[in-house]
Amino acid sequence: MSTIHIMLGSPDEQRAWPPKKQQDHYIGVDRGAFYLTENGYSPDLALGDFDSISEMEKQKIKEHVGTFIEVDPDKEDTDAELSLVYAMKQFDSEKVIVYGWSGGRLDHLMSILMIPLQPRFHNIQEKIEFVNQTNSIKYYQPGVHKVVKEQNKTYCSVIGMTPVKHLSLGQGFKYQLDGADYDYPAALISNEFVAATANLSFKSGIIAFVQSRD
Repeated sequence: MSTIHIMLGSPDEQRAWPPKKQQDHYIGVDRGAFYLTENGYSPDLALGDFDSISEMEKQKIKEHVGTFIEVDPDKEDTDAELSLVYAMKQFDSEKVIVYGWSGGRLDHLMSILMIPLQPRFHNIQEKIEFVNQTNSIKYYQPGVHKVVKEQNKTYCSVIGMTPVKHLSLGQGFKYQLDGADYDYPAALISNEFVAATANLSFKSGIIAFVQSRD
């Protein structure tokens, strides 16, 4: 299965770049589309209101993109939300990786990280991953999960995006937990792996699992 790579347009000093694979799909969002074309990518889709780029930059995007969609700035969805809507409609992929999301305005960052909580994205919630040079974020729904340590990351954190019931951090974690309930969105930060994988389970809620390095 292919991966969808979505490049947002945040002024991200920690920006990571997706691998170039023929079977994968690439979406550039607003200035993110310009970043992709400037770095040798030919996105399948560029979309946004493009209010942050010049006409010359917009023309360059059009020369290197499969489909160009310019939307009205006065819209209900953000450009980032629209990119996931189009990703669901146009591509059947195993994973959706989002880049260029950190840096810039704090309200933009918070709104982006909350997008996977929207009910319309429930079916792809566990496919979504946010990546930059020092962090990765994945979302988990209730159940039993085996999480894999990323080689270049030191710390891992379990962030309750909602209240969470019966949370257990088992074998593979340095700091373990057995069936804890949280009636508020709790952040359990700076845990560590002691093995290549670790066991995570919970019975209700939504969790963001973050791996980081300094």
